[in-house]
Amino acid sequence: MRKMIFLGIIIIVVDQFTKLLVDRFLDYTSCISVVPFFNFFNITNIRNTGASFGMFKGKNSLFSFLTFLLLVIVSLWFCKNLTKMHEIQRYAFCLIISGGFGNLIDRLMRNGVVDFLDFGINYLRWPSFNVADSCICVAVVLVFVDILDLKKCRHL
Repeated sequence: MRKMIFLGIIIIVVDQFTKLLVDRFLDYTSCISVVPFFNFFNITNIRNTGASFGMFKGKNSLFSFLTFLLLVIVSLWFCKNLTKMHEIQRYAFCLIISGGFGNLIDRLMRNGVVDFLDFGINYLRWPSFNVADSCICVAVVLVFVDILDLKKCRHL
């Protein structure tokens, strides 16, 4: 459990530190090209006051409440079931909880989630995201890997 808490704290600190750097050194809605080839990778400074991919913009209060509620539920479930979980599941839920807390801090302190990683090719862009979002996505992949591994084990 200590490893999970330590990892969670590191994720939240790195997430908040990167967002602080973006806020401090890059004006809101500004963009710096990091990989200019096809405009592939930029650092931007935008706020997401809605849900994933900018859906439901302007609903920061609603999503703050929902995020808080889900984090409480998932954290309690995680603590209750920690000993029953595979290691990959424990890491996945640690990433989900840490990423959720990182984005909740933004919603409460910055009135929206700071997104700054911008990938794409010319005008075909993936929605901007941040370290917390990346952790949540990695967690989803870990859960799918675990599910596939369990299915493989049942057939043996």
